[in-house]
Amino acid sequence: MRIIIVGGGVVGFSLAEHLLRDGHTLSLVELDQHLCEEISEKLDLQIVNGSGSSPSALREAGVAGADLVLAVTPNNEVNMVACSIAALHDVPGRIARLRGKEFSQGSEIIDLKRLGITALIQPELALAEHIMQYMETPHAVEAANFESGRILLRGYAVTERMRLAGKTLRQIRAEIAPKLILFAVIVRDGRGMIPGGDTTIKPGDTVFALFPRESMDVFLDLVGVERKSNRKVIVTGDSFSTLELAEALDRTEYKITLVDPSLEHARTAAAMFSRIEVLNGDCTEVDLLRELNVGAASFFIAASNQADYNVFSALLAKAEGAHEVIAVSTESHHDKLFNSIGIDHVVNPRLTTAREILQIISRGHFGAVVPLANVDIDAVRFTVEESSEIAGKKVKQVAGKLKRGSIIGVVVRGDSMMLPDGETVIEPEDHVIMVTSHRNLKALDNLFKRR
Repeated sequence: MRIIIVGGGVVGFSLAEHLLRDGHTLSLVELDQHLCEEISEKLDLQIVNGSGSSPSALREAGVAGADLVLAVTPNNEVNMVACSIAALHDVPGRIARLRGKEFSQGSEIIDLKRLGITALIQPELALAEHIMQYMETPHAVEAANFESGRILLRGYAVTERMRLAGKTLRQIRAEIAPKLILFAVIVRDGRGMIPGGDTTIKPGDTVFALFPRESMDVFLDLVGVERKSNRKVIVTGDSFSTLELAEALDRTEYKITLVDPSLEHARTAAAMFSRIEVLNGDCTEVDLLRELNVGAASFFIAASNQADYNVFSALLAKAEGAHEVIAVSTESHHDKLFNSIGIDHVVNPRLTTAREILQIISRGHFGAVVPLANVDIDAVRFTVEESSEIAGKKVKQVAGKLKRGSIIGVVVRGDSMMLPDGETVIEPEDHVIMVTSHRNLKALDNLFKRR
């Protein structure tokens, strides 16, 4: 596809990096000249130094012949104008990154289609959903959902106390039948492998599993995690993201306390929620954390707009005994450092936004891509098109065409999930979740798409 990205920040750069790897032709429009120079040194694409709301800049970027415009600057107005200009040039796809509830799908305040926007991404909502994925499966090292949350991918570090430790995958399958769980990847000594039935899971491994939501309790039992509905959760921050997260948590049975550093913002939050305890305070103060009894908290989540506040308060909460801490930070290059000093999860809202946009782009036959650890293995969803090479074939008939390091992990047909064997027939409209090396994605794409 011919794609124009408006905005060269972390979101725009992440999108460009991924889309270039998948063979798309890209142009990027960015107002900051210094940022343009930085991007040009790292990526091979056309860069236009100008505003995304400028018709001449978009014309230079090739809007007249584009298939898709991704308007992802931090500025709502620029993104809306960019999509409106793209609509005037009959660009089929026009995705805007917009902040604020007034832009929500179904809002009566504004008609996005009349503004030229074909799809909407809301960073705060995407961030809240990603954090909730970690919360519903505590202590996971990786969390992602497929099929609108019906299929879950979770990664766990294996300890000797876990029920699955020391057992082969065949033994585990026999124990949990008829429940379905696919252990798709095992990372051992820094190397990733796709396991077989005789592979033994060992303490020290990191395992990545795919399973339907109805198998969650069985999976959590295997990894030694008790699922509780009345967990104590402390959230801190004074951002719109904090309110989105609190709203999502308000629909659960967790016991929630929201600590807001801003008095005015705290009053707004208190008026929004009746079940959530809202306090005005600073969670970088140890006395306040102790008063909150943070040591009894299952989760402490710092989701303000200030990365320093989030990281420092999360570290203090962990030191005071909080079981699992999550910090929101845009400093993605510090993730490993933050993890090494005690923060369980560092969630980057810009990278989360980029991943959401990539999923919107790829809702055709090529779906969401989730990198697993740092071992060049991805979980990726494909939809089988009717005239594709794989449609109507048994798995054993196409096994020889799969690149080394690729397996058909899960087949989703309608509302059901199956673990395929050699006799399973892949039918048109099936959703197939593959586990594969990233270098094989293009070859797999050709196998699944329309001939």
